[in-house]
Amino acid sequence: MMFTAETRIKRQKNGNVHVYVYYRCTRKSKAVVCREPHIRAEELDKQLSALLLRYAMPTSWADKLRELIDKDEANEKTDFAHRVAGDKKTITRLSEKMQRLLDSYLNGDVERELYQDKRAEILGKKKLLEEKIEQATLGVSTWGEPMKQWIETAVSICKIAKGDDLDAKKSLCLEIFGSNLQIRQKEVVIDDDQFLNSPQKNRWSALRTASEKAARSGDRFRFSSDLVTLPGIEPGLPG
Repeated sequence: MMFTAETRIKRQKNGNVHVYVYYRCTRKSKAVVCREPHIRAEELDKQLSALLLRYAMPTSWADKLRELIDKDEANEKTDFAHRVAGDKKTITRLSEKMQRLLDSYLNGDVERELYQDKRAEILGKKKLLEEKIEQATLGVSTWGEPMKQWIETAVSICKIAKGDDLDAKKSLCLEIFGSNLQIRQKEVVIDDDQFLNSPQKNRWSALRTASEKAARSGDRFRFSSDLVTLPGIEPGLPG
């Protein structure tokens, strides 16, 4: 979100001083002048709150998603353990094979050149398997945490939107919309052409769609199965 604040001071004849904060769009190029009218900070706060609430996640949904994430992570770890067990056995056999090769070389049963070739071959196979295990370990241990962090952000929206901290609202809008918010005729709007192609779009748009669908059904807090295949998120669920 790219808004620029301007402070204006109004002094009355009776000596009272009023300070007003106005906002307008920030242009990426200073050569481009924004011709949209300013919007008061109070009105910006009100509009951002209304916009954010359309992307808020009910705590019951968050609990269900966390449950599904934990289940997916547990299943992946079990599958990983089975896959890795076979690779580790192969590594053990290769180590034993290399020890036998070394013994044969020390006993003079294998020529030096052959020993070096076979040793390099065994080490190469071991390294490939070790790298495979390392990559699989990273995949299992890292995908769930970003999802959980996203859920925490989505749940926090309701509290932030209903609070008085405008800076917190602007920060949250920046996380959700990036720089895809604009002020047009004193209204905060989403720049759809940009937002639909942005990294932020997938999960947040899917959450908003699911929320609207639940509201139309008459049960705002009923968990939406659409979130189980929410785009932009990792295996099993969605970000």
